[in-house]
Parts: sequence; C-alpha cells; structure tokens
Amino acid sequence: MEKLCPACNGLTRISIPCQQCSLLMVDQGRLEDFAQPYSPYDRDDQLGMTIDEEVQCLHLLLCSRCKAKRTLAIPLKEY
Repeated sequence: MEKLCPACNGLTRISIPCQQCSLLMVDQGRLEDFAQPYSPYDRDDQLGMTIDEEVQCLHLLLCSRCKAKRTLAIPLKEY
C-alpha cells in the first residue's frame, strides 16, 4: 500500500469556511508548489512533512471573496 494525499488525488474535497467571511475556501494545491518550482519528478518522500510521527500534505486555501489565506495539514492515507 502507498500513502497518498486524498486532496491531491481527488479522493476528497476540502470544505473549510473562511474565518473572516464564512465563504467556503478554495484549495489552491500543495503549499510546496508555491515555494519552489514544480517538478513532476520529485521524490514521493519530499511531498509531505513529518509532524509527530505522522506524514501530512500541506495545502494552501484561499477565500475568493476576501482573499484570506490559510494553510491546512491533510494526513496522508494508505490506499
């Protein structure tokens, strides 16, 4: 089995309301994609971040109304 981010792979939808205006925030993808150039050849172990023995994928969320930003840690799941 392989650990994957359910949001990156379209297996789940993120439904988080904006803390400022309550509109549902839009998932902009992995936070790492904004911090460094995209490479389809990145190693899988570089895609997550280890926090307390758990591997997570950090996503950037954006509110389309008020432009508020938020980071969300999504636990990787085995598939």
